[in-house]
Amino acid sequence: MLITSLAVAAAMATEPKDISKEIEQVRRQANIASLVCAAYKDGELVATGATGWLSHEHPIPVTINSVYHIGSCTKAMTAELVGLLVERGELTWDTSIADALPGVSDQVNEAFKELTVRDLLGHRAGIAESQNKGLSAMPWVLANAEKKLPLRGQRRAIAEGILRSGPQIVGGAEGTFAYSNFGYILAGVIIEEKFDKPWEEVMAEEIFEPLGMTSAGFGPPGVVGEVVEPLGHQMRDEWMPLPLVEGERLPDNPASFGPAGTVHANIIDWGKFVADFEQGLEGKGKLLKQETYEAIATDTDGDGYALGWGATERPWGAGTVYSHAGSNTYWYAVTWVAPETDLVVLAASNMPPNAASEACDQAVGMLIGEFNELPVAEDERAEGPAEDDAE
Repeated sequence: MLITSLAVAAAMATEPKDISKEIEQVRRQANIASLVCAAYKDGELVATGATGWLSHEHPIPVTINSVYHIGSCTKAMTAELVGLLVERGELTWDTSIADALPGVSDQVNEAFKELTVRDLLGHRAGIAESQNKGLSAMPWVLANAEKKLPLRGQRRAIAEGILRSGPQIVGGAEGTFAYSNFGYILAGVIIEEKFDKPWEEVMAEEIFEPLGMTSAGFGPPGVVGEVVEPLGHQMRDEWMPLPLVEGERLPDNPASFGPAGTVHANIIDWGKFVADFEQGLEGKGKLLKQETYEAIATDTDGDGYALGWGATERPWGAGTVYSHAGSNTYWYAVTWVAPETDLVVLAASNMPPNAASEACDQAVGMLIGEFNELPVAEDERAEGPAEDDAE
């Protein structure tokens, strides 16, 4: 009996703290459908919270197992897949973009013979799709074509367009920062060409499975036509859940955007990936060598972006902290990593950034205040992560 009691006590001592009640106040004040969060300390899950509903019109409670679209927080995962290629000798961080994609296009802009894979993942390859209307429309044109190419073919076609057109930012060859989803689509094509399989398969085999991310997948979560997972929201006359259309997936960016931002997962599974990144910087990661994690975490130009991660200084992090936010405009997710204090915090909502970002920041701020080893000023907790609109 004593042994059993001790075992129960030990199990209770290691249970993550539940802060659902605390973040419910935040959710109500923001009037958002749901809010979830988690914290990892020294690689271990130490807190979770989940509150709210599957949508404003579907009062079914969310849980920590509910699945959320994390948008551009996918980019860090794509960067790690490129890191695997570096470890396997398929390329180096300084391989030119042209050399990383031999045979993809017979017309390669000269700039891409100088710009590197590191430039690409750090948004310093001068790719700014919004400045080229024909290029920026390609994912939607390809996704809606009468004779649709397979997904790898769609991404390859986009890559050809990028390689032909060259950088849109003057000075791209000098490393000008320009946040680019298409740059990560191009990185996805590098991954697909080297592994000879779709990016989604590589992601599942090399990241999701080793980390036990059983809830992870791609695109809007849930089952077509059913309300079993949170629904993203959009503004009409008021905030409305995305409409369920029989036989159709919920709205999202085209699937070709995958490497830039289509992963979904529950907050705990997503946290497993982020915690592994933090632990990897100490040589305790499961996916890569320490030197590879360190390369991914290096902001070579000092402009606030490493490879798939925003990088900035925060006193509460005792130095450099890493962050990213993501949204496909219907959801929002954000995470912060403080390697010096071994802390990872994450939050997500099924509402767009203009509705949910402040609430998510408050949730991660609570977690930082609870589990960080250094005092945190109110205005330092969670401001300014890298963010976009695929985002």
